[in-house]
Amino acid sequence: MTSLVLPAIWLGKLLSILLRLAGRNATSLPGKMALRLSPKLLSVLGAKLDRCVVVTGTNGKTTTSSLLAGILNADEPIIHNREGANLPQGLTTAVLQHTTWFGTLRRKTALFEIDEATLPLVTRHLPVKVLVVTNVFRDQLDRYGELDTTVTKLLEGIRQTDAVLVVNGDDPLAKHIALHSGLRYRTYGLSTHHAEITHHDQMRDGAFCMQCGHELTYSGFFYGQLGLYHCPECGFSRTTPDFAGTYNGHTIAIDEDELPQVEFVLPSRGLYNVYNTLAAISAARLCGMNANGIAVGLAAYEAPLGRMQGFQTTPPSTLNLIKNPTGCDTVLQAILSEPGQKAVCIAINDLAADGKDVSWLWDAGFEQLTQSPDIRVCITTGLRAEDMALRLKYAGYPTDKILTAADLDAGLQLAFEQAESLGELDLYVLSTYTALYPTAAWLEKKVTLDAKTPLYRTSVS
Repeated sequence: MTSLVLPAIWLGKLLSILLRLAGRNATSLPGKMALRLSPKLLSVLGAKLDRCVVVTGTNGKTTTSSLLAGILNADEPIIHNREGANLPQGLTTAVLQHTTWFGTLRRKTALFEIDEATLPLVTRHLPVKVLVVTNVFRDQLDRYGELDTTVTKLLEGIRQTDAVLVVNGDDPLAKHIALHSGLRYRTYGLSTHHAEITHHDQMRDGAFCMQCGHELTYSGFFYGQLGLYHCPECGFSRTTPDFAGTYNGHTIAIDEDELPQVEFVLPSRGLYNVYNTLAAISAARLCGMNANGIAVGLAAYEAPLGRMQGFQTTPPSTLNLIKNPTGCDTVLQAILSEPGQKAVCIAINDLAADGKDVSWLWDAGFEQLTQSPDIRVCITTGLRAEDMALRLKYAGYPTDKILTAADLDAGLQLAFEQAESLGELDLYVLSTYTALYPTAAWLEKKVTLDAKTPLYRTSVS
């Protein structure tokens, strides 16, 4: 241990204590200052781990890692960057929380959610044994660039490890990464009978084979570019997944190699959450977890911030993060699949963490809202509220049902007023990153206020 490692640990832990006493967020700054004092601190502490599991990909990282954390915690306490701070300073902060003042780790397994752009910066510091790639979609263009840039970054980070990859075999881009990683890999995916033959107008990334450049053909789709793909030029194609999932309402059955089929209760609704659950179960199996341990972990799952997160407000509300076209489409589909009439509030910001380029709104399928009679009103709010209102207008949504309030608090208040006045509609709030935490805090405050009135609902069905 170098001479500055212990002082760096002390500095980081002391900062964490002071920040928490001040009621401040302590997810990154302690690690940042500790690394400034001892730049190799993450490598030094990482070397003391028995194993590290990493979850990366465009969509589903947070939910998948939260599901997997519950499963692994059923076996042993783990280190986890639950708040999603995934730069080196955030990971260092997470490790410091479970490090003694003398540099001993109290927990020997770490699970980290890491985004695509960050992966090359951190994997060389960690003993990564299992690495999950959830999917690869076009994301914030001003941060990630186009798809080939994202794939390159993922491969760069993956090749710094000797991990076993767990990749979404239904995604041709994730499968391409596995084939070119030079590592052992296992695939997960849905059973073929879940694929839809009809080609929707939904925008699809990765339409061309990354092996040879020829256009891929599909015999069925799950969502986005996920489906039963085949390249007629070079033969690159989807193969039967090593972990195949069959879902039926609230359960998912897993077929793994020659083992008996095992069924689990799905902890969250929506097709994209079926994939997240399947990814977590597959990774857990490679970590040595048995079916009972997996079931216990899934039962303990609590939805992370903004992932179909329900609030017991009056009327009831649900918060969802949106950040790219495919993710937004799957959220819209999940909302429309819920019974009853609804009000929708969409909060769009364009700060650095959101992506300053909001042109992705035009690639997302907001036409779905127009096609459903259950969507009674849409409220747009945030820094780009007018842009979102314009997008809804061009999607064909009735302009007399589009209300706009740029101020977030005012927009949320307007959304609740509309939901109540139109007959206790369920309210669904869709938000980009920087509006997510303030929105969640506002909704939590409303839960507290509503609890003091006789209208408060103790349960949401």
